[in-house]
Amino acid sequence: MVSTAEAKQVCRAASTLLYPALDFGIKPCGTYTREDFLEVLSRIAFDHEFANTGGKTVQLARSEPVDVTSTARNLLAKSLLYHLRNLDTAVIDTQFDGVRDRLFQVLRARRLLPPRVDVAIDLHEWRFYGSADTDHVLITYPDLGTNRAYCFATLCIVAPNVRFTLAAIPMDANGFRAKQEAVRSLILTARRYVPIRHVYLDRGFYQVHVVQELEHLGVNYMVRARPSKGMKDRLSAGAETIVDSYRMQRNRPPTAAAEVTVFAVAHRTSEDEYVWFVTNLDVEPETARAYAAAFRRRWGIETSYRKIGDFLPRTSSPTFSVRLFYFLFAVALYNLWVLANVLVSGGSIPSKPQISTRIFRTLLIPHGYG
Repeated sequence: MVSTAEAKQVCRAASTLLYPALDFGIKPCGTYTREDFLEVLSRIAFDHEFANTGGKTVQLARSEPVDVTSTARNLLAKSLLYHLRNLDTAVIDTQFDGVRDRLFQVLRARRLLPPRVDVAIDLHEWRFYGSADTDHVLITYPDLGTNRAYCFATLCIVAPNVRFTLAAIPMDANGFRAKQEAVRSLILTARRYVPIRHVYLDRGFYQVHVVQELEHLGVNYMVRARPSKGMKDRLSAGAETIVDSYRMQRNRPPTAAAEVTVFAVAHRTSEDEYVWFVTNLDVEPETARAYAAAFRRRWGIETSYRKIGDFLPRTSSPTFSVRLFYFLFAVALYNLWVLANVLVSGGSIPSKPQISTRIFRTLLIPHGYG
């Protein structure tokens, strides 16, 4: 059992890794302070709200006069968004890189990192309802009433006790070149913090140029495959598993090819269906199921996405710097929530975290930091 005092202590300690690092470029003569912006950001992240509502809520909590019925932009929220719109994206990246650096300093000091980690790479789509011509907006599959989205590639540790998101980068395109570059950037960033054992990627990364990049980086990988006719022809009636050599190739320019191992295992629940993978690991028919089971751990990244969503403010802004800041702020809060649970659990997180995201939000609201 975790005492209230202990939970409050670790949550407030976690907050000191984030809030002092954030700078909005406020001039000395500004109407609002950095602490004002931090409080609005925290409220809209924790309550999954718009800045306008967050600004009113903060001012009401301070007993300041607020016209709650006004449809005009709240002045505190307006000032926050003005400053976020004018932040350079490189400055935003640098600030949150510093947050990650401090997080891993704590983890190393407390020896909370395993010797090697399995990681997963995936895409997080933040749906957008404005113009398709908006900068950084990609066309994707229709969902939630739109086929447009801001997209971020992320790399997440999939070990249950240290499920941190190590890196996140925006995607400006959804073709193979963009995915190849994203994979390279994410893995190089992650290697600065942890040695990588295996990299897991879902079907969105099943492309020969991506596999070539993984080979070039010298990592052990498993990629969920879209089975071709050539793959399916390898199946024999009633087979439980199949393991074979396979040549991935692209015949259209720019051409590419990669020699891999393809393996398939019978689907756990769907009769007459198989789950297919390509890998550079030494897979044998008797170990194929074990490797497929290991790949299922990558679903931890889906859990992290849901939890990151718990900290993501709402916005209709088409300005990319606002979107980037909000997303990286949510990732940072998610990582600090994982850290808080690691600390109160003596280095490991039970199947059900002892500090829920709702309690974490309550204890983390910044007061007196900066």
